[in-house]
Amino acid sequence: MLFRLALIVALVLAGPAALAGYIFYTSQSEYLVKKGTQSLGQGNVFEAELIADRLQRKGNDSAAHILRGKILLYQGRAQMEQAPPPFPYEGMQRTTQMIASGAGLAAEPAILRGPSWLTASQFQQPFPRQIPGVGQLLQALAEFTKVLDDDPGAAEATVLASECLVRLGDYRTAELALITVVDRQPDNLDAHRYLAAIYMDVNAATPLARPLREWIRLDPNNPLPYRWLSRLTRDSEVGFPEAMEAYTKLLQLDQEDSQRASDAFELAEIQMNRLGEHQRALDTLANAPKDFQGQPSFIILRAECLLGLGKVDEAKRLVDGVLKEHPTLSGALLFRAQIHLQDDQPQAAIALLEKLLVLHPHNGRARRTLMLAYRSIGDDKGVAEQKRYSDELKGLRKRVKDLQPQVANQPWNAQARLEMAKLNSDINHSEALAWIRFAFASNPEDPEVRRTWTQLFGYRPPLFLREFQRRRQARTN
Repeated sequence: MLFRLALIVALVLAGPAALAGYIFYTSQSEYLVKKGTQSLGQGNVFEAELIADRLQRKGNDSAAHILRGKILLYQGRAQMEQAPPPFPYEGMQRTTQMIASGAGLAAEPAILRGPSWLTASQFQQPFPRQIPGVGQLLQALAEFTKVLDDDPGAAEATVLASECLVRLGDYRTAELALITVVDRQPDNLDAHRYLAAIYMDVNAATPLARPLREWIRLDPNNPLPYRWLSRLTRDSEVGFPEAMEAYTKLLQLDQEDSQRASDAFELAEIQMNRLGEHQRALDTLANAPKDFQGQPSFIILRAECLLGLGKVDEAKRLVDGVLKEHPTLSGALLFRAQIHLQDDQPQAAIALLEKLLVLHPHNGRARRTLMLAYRSIGDDKGVAEQKRYSDELKGLRKRVKDLQPQVANQPWNAQARLEMAKLNSDINHSEALAWIRFAFASNPEDPEVRRTWTQLFGYRPPLFLREFQRRRQARTN
């Protein structure tokens, strides 16, 4: 009886003690920070805000600033992701603009391209693009910058502030902040990830390699850094072995079938074109997910491998099947024309190549192959015409090649990227759009970059960070 009484008393006394312990534990800053982050991850912004206020009242200002910054960043991200894509042109358009720029500069004769470019820019009057979520990003940035350098949360605040800067277009300041973090904390995965993203967005290959390798070291089961590193190094004699190792690792990782198929295709291309290992390339394609093996690109690459193994009839059968379903596919047209030339059928090759060049007038391989076909039938006029086109392209591509080292080594050389955009505008419009994006990320305040962006896209680029801040301050005042 006394034992039972003692046990009951112990249980009664233990209840308040346990409750007191729980209350003490849940009131600690470490728990509150974890709970606030968890609430935000579940989309419960209201609870996260309450916890941030509680941290502030407890005197843990840095943790409160970081959590409030995370909340604002979360809201800014959501607004950006929900924003509709821009219209091709914004603002008033005139008939001259539509006529001069509608078909694209590449469709104009060379002598008319200058005036039509000028006309398009003279009559374009678009509204400036607005970035949704800018207010939240600026407020988040302000919260993160309140965390002092010697605070335990300084590195996390710096990485999060860098994300805000990147989303606001200030890549250079973000890079400087992140370099400081990785110098102090070489195992900070998020800092390496964001550095890699910055160098990707400005297309700077040389500084990109290091954060990718560090990302792989710290997160070896994530396929993304392997994929980027393999594409970065596969065309380099020095980096080629590293690319092959990255592709091999990629195919061993757990990832979606679409990505696995893409990786297998790229590896097979290297095995065939760089190594001449046609059978090995066929084996790689055969191991790709079955649902993707019937894609035209896979079939054409398989046909090229078969041709390399001397199985000409099988290669013909495959590519003819592709052309039956996709009669304008450039890769299939070029490959079939090359087989016609090998079979001493130049007229059949010429018909396919001329069809291809109507669709893709700047395809250098097609023009060189057409030159050979004309030469084989003694058409000197056709040879001269193709040589003239090829020489024009050769001059442009030589300048592109000369600029590539500057672009690779100098992430903030916006002028080199701008020139690449202008050069590609006469060769490949999609490449020109990519290069003007790189130039804009490198220096969004450069007036010539902004002007060329407007000419290529048809609408003005987003405002840069200082202009956002100036306008926000003007509204405040």
